[in-house]
Amino acid sequence: MAPAAPIDGEIPKERPEPSIRYQFTCTGRDGSLIGKFSSLEELWAAPRYLQATDCQVAYVGSGPLVLTPEEAAAVNAAIAAGATRGQDAALCLQIVKACTRTDPRNLPAALASYGIPVVKGALTLAPMAPQAAVFTRWLKTAV
Repeated sequence: MAPAAPIDGEIPKERPEPSIRYQFTCTGRDGSLIGKFSSLEELWAAPRYLQATDCQVAYVGSGPLVLTPEEAAAVNAAIAAGATRGQDAALCLQIVKACTRTDPRNLPAALASYGIPVVKGALTLAPMAPQAAVFTRWLKTAV
């Protein structure tokens, strides 16, 4: 498909590259690097995603972490479920990490460690995440 012709001599504007907010570093059971990713979607689509047993998340955006509307909704869901107010950036990072991948052998302990607020935040942020069904089932039994 040919690029659109400029109208009246205007130069078409390029879309800016999406800003990278996070870096996900995922490793396998033996500690080998599975990959480094810049979004949850990229991580979930990775060919070796199911081999990841741990993913670390770091905020790498420019300036301080300012929550997107989706992240703010997830943080608010976690606070409504009992998370502590005032540490929104740290809570957001916990929620994003919960959305990555957890070793199925360690999933019950990881979910207990995250707690109901973070799991509810993760389901708000990424309701279609690969582990969303497991999170939903866990919430039904976690009291």
